Amino acid sequence: MKRIPLAGALLALSPGLQAAGSAADVERLLAARFDGDRTGACVQAAVIEAGKVWRARRCAGTRPDGAPAADAAFEIGSVSKTMTAALVAGLVDSGRWSLDDPITRHLPEGTTVPRQGERQILVRDLVTHTSGLPALPADLQGGTQADPYARLTEAGLLASLGKQVLLFPTGSQAAYSNFGMMVLSLAVARSLGGDLEAALREQLFQPLGMGTAHVAKPLGAAAAQGHLPDGTQAPGWTVATNLAGFGMVKATLDDMVAYARGQLGEGPPALAAQLRRTQQPLAQGYGMNWMLRRVQGRDLVMHEGGTGGFSSLVALEPGAQRAVVVLADTALADLGGLGDIGFALLGLDMRLQPRRPVEPPAALRQALAGDYALGPLRLTIWERDGRLLAQVPGQSAFELRHDSRGDFYPLGFSALLRPEPPGAGQPVARFTWQQGGGAVLARRVGRVEAPPTITHPAWRDWAGEFQLAPQFSLKVFERDGQLMVQGSGQPAIAAEVTGPDRIEIKTVGAVVEFERDAAGKVTAAVLLQGGQRLRGSRVP
Repeated sequence: MKRIPLAGALLALSPGLQAAGSAADVERLLAARFDGDRTGACVQAAVIEAGKVWRARRCAGTRPDGAPAADAAFEIGSVSKTMTAALVAGLVDSGRWSLDDPITRHLPEGTTVPRQGERQILVRDLVTHTSGLPALPADLQGGTQADPYARLTEAGLLASLGKQVLLFPTGSQAAYSNFGMMVLSLAVARSLGGDLEAALREQLFQPLGMGTAHVAKPLGAAAAQGHLPDGTQAPGWTVATNLAGFGMVKATLDDMVAYARGQLGEGPPALAAQLRRTQQPLAQGYGMNWMLRRVQGRDLVMHEGGTGGFSSLVALEPGAQRAVVVLADTALADLGGLGDIGFALLGLDMRLQPRRPVEPPAALRQALAGDYALGPLRLTIWERDGRLLAQVPGQSAFELRHDSRGDFYPLGFSALLRPEPPGAGQPVARFTWQQGGGAVLARRVGRVEAPPTITHPAWRDWAGEFQLAPQFSLKVFERDGQLMVQGSGQPAIAAEVTGPDRIEIKTVGAVVEFERDAAGKVTAAVLLQGGQRLRGSRVP
């Protein structure tokens, strides 16, 4: 189950868009983002404000299988996690659970759960992704890329849990974990009668009027057909029902509008209180599975989702009684997800542009050709007859195409190659490879990069590269007398000094603060943007 992190990259902003205040406005913004997009994605969206709802549908192009019906059920992916959180809130409100319960209390007797000393994994650690569990169980029991969780059983999940070593001390940091949410999903199902789908229907879907929302048992809504970003049809994903709370709910746009309205306080009072509980801050920028973000001075509660063939977004602004729902019949996780259109529909200043196929400049094709270390693999890129081809040894070669956002993409599967802009006449030194919701930084083999430098005496200590996330670093350097910052796979942006060991990148609303050791040497940097905080050490 993919999710689109809102941290790890600098948000691109631009003025000139207005919030959607009518169905025509919703369609206008969908057109600005998707018309001519190379994916051919079909999108359904709704804006809810002060009790009013405006809906629209738009397709990027035409496909042989046509657009999904207005009442088709989409896979909503990880937005399902917020629904599982609602059930957890109900268990807490009833006194049956506490957020400080060790999760072992709600799992089968004898289940082995990893721990560090006396510190156990608590319910709150799972709903805030601070458990220390990795993204996925090590053994998915024969799942395929097309349907990765199909053969994972409850027993198999618990067996993987018993063998798992935690990645970091529980509670110390947030790292998004579908594994942890599968465990929580199973625990919730056991506490609510042994059937997660029945619990969701009785406690959430029916009270909110989500008449066709389901996990495995459709209630009258025909399933939308999912797609890869190249337009190829993608099979639906499946999983054991009691593990499905991490991301396997299917719902129509009307279902999700009803859900968003419930999150804004409509519906039965007791349920409204439960839903409000899930939105309250707990740790590391999370409520109960909801991501809490401050963007352009506005407090948002949001979650994106993605499966092998679908994308989704629910964004709430409770203080303004406003919400947005966006559903797409295409897997867009590797292309940035739906955050840009979601923010624009809320009235935030965002640069909306489709990804249209374009021919790359000949100089860029030549600069990209070469050998790269891509994690444990070596990827070779070469030019032939004006085309770029790529290959990992032992695998089939594939063609790389280029789009209007400056990224390359392979034909035949979902991934994205984002090169760091090379200097004039220089080869590309690094690129970011995004696939499956994750990212890997690739470096040209045999190339020794010059370290970032600064000559200005007041800025000199800040020069360097800081690793803020596993696949995201920030370089700080000087160009033509101007202080610059550059994130992985992104263009350099001018910054200005606004305090001791503090700089601002005002064009994207970000701040970087530097940390020093006892000897006064800068050893780390902290990126603050949109209510998020990323800290990383200087790369040696």
